[in-house]
Amino acid sequence: MSILRLTDQKITEPYPGVSQRNPAGAATGASQLRVFDAMIQPGAVIPYHAHGNTEASYFVFEGELAAVVGDHRVDLHASDLVLAPPGTGHGFTNNGSGPARVITMFPHTAPDVEHLDPGNAATGTLPANIALRSSVEAWTPWELCTRYDMMNHERGALSTAFSELVFEPGSMAPPHYHPETEEAMYCVSGELVAMYGGDEIPFGPGDMFVAEAGVRHTVFNASSEAGVLLPLHPTVIPVRELVDWRPTTPMPA
Repeated sequence: MSILRLTDQKITEPYPGVSQRNPAGAATGASQLRVFDAMIQPGAVIPYHAHGNTEASYFVFEGELAAVVGDHRVDLHASDLVLAPPGTGHGFTNNGSGPARVITMFPHTAPDVEHLDPGNAATGTLPANIALRSSVEAWTPWELCTRYDMMNHERGALSTAFSELVFEPGSMAPPHYHPETEEAMYCVSGELVAMYGGDEIPFGPGDMFVAEAGVRHTVFNASSEAGVLLPLHPTVIPVRELVDWRPTTPMPA
């Protein structure tokens, strides 16, 4: 597949006050992961539950949520992420005054669900699988790009690599492909361009771009404003092979 536009994504309501889209999964051609884009209204609840056959990452990019993950309670804000290991209970409540938006990524196309009793969770020292933005160090992977590695093997993930990239105007990720795994890329903000198999395809907020294993791809910013991208991998250390490619879309001076 290439790009699934926000406007082409079907909306469902799994719980009262929770609407979600499924921009990547088996129904859209993905074979190794599933992604949900959920909007949680004030007062709405995602009940405490667990996935026995996969871990799950939840990235908040708008609003606030009260989360219970295993034995821990934590308040989440924009750019915070929690990972629920397989079999670990977790749930979310929007106690704020505005909607919260969350990207959920499973390194599995068919996660199972079991609803559980939340028990007695408490606040305290947070484990590594709860990644608050304030605890994640930014670094520069290439020119004009800032990267935050929100979840990986160093934080206890078994099969997830989840990052946030800020592309300044003129920034381009090194063109590459992954020999064994696919990669999903979700545009949070800005107007970006994806290269998929040599084709250049504009994509914007809410659009999802998935490159299958072996397909060369990259993302770049040919606009005059910064763009934010979430690259999602169903493996902790994706193997990457670089390729030689140059865009035909004019880049900012």
